[in-house]
Amino acid sequence: AWQRPSGKDKGGSVRYRAAGRRHGERFLGIRYLGALLVGAALLGVAACAQMEPAEPPQVTLSDVRLLGGGLMEQRLMVELRIANPNNFDLPLEGLTVNLNVNDRPFAQGSSNENVTVPRLGEARVPVVATTTLFDMVQQVFALNNRGAISYNLSGKAYITGMFGGAVPYEKAGSLQ
Repeated sequence: AWQRPSGKDKGGSVRYRAAGRRHGERFLGIRYLGALLVGAALLGVAACAQMEPAEPPQVTLSDVRLLGGGLMEQRLMVELRIANPNNFDLPLEGLTVNLNVNDRPFAQGSSNENVTVPRLGEARVPVVATTTLFDMVQQVFALNNRGAISYNLSGKAYITGMFGGAVPYEKAGSLQ
């Protein structure tokens, strides 16, 4: 609220002032607010500097099962083991998978399952993938010529939270 003083200034005009405040007091609050904001910003920068960078999850093939399908397309359950090398929980909201067998594309799939991989722990995530009859027949013939089966697993893990985004992964291995 503004108060009207009884006096007038040198030019004859009536001077108004804020109720209960003396000249310069209103700027004191702004100074404190500015100092508080600068202090909070410095504290935030210091906290971020202390955080260690997030390591990407380690994804490996755990199991593959035939779910069924038709003449031209088959569905597989590809189970992935996701290891979290970080010292904090890793919330996933989905992932994609591409499975190559013996250096040939074999199956592709995705999952929108929400999973939280515990800190320094692991979780298993089932992913429904599809393959074609042609890809299956190629692998059967290639298996007769080889003793071992090599595979390459790749895709993206979709992480939520502070370190959110699509994180690519790739893992190669072989089965005897």
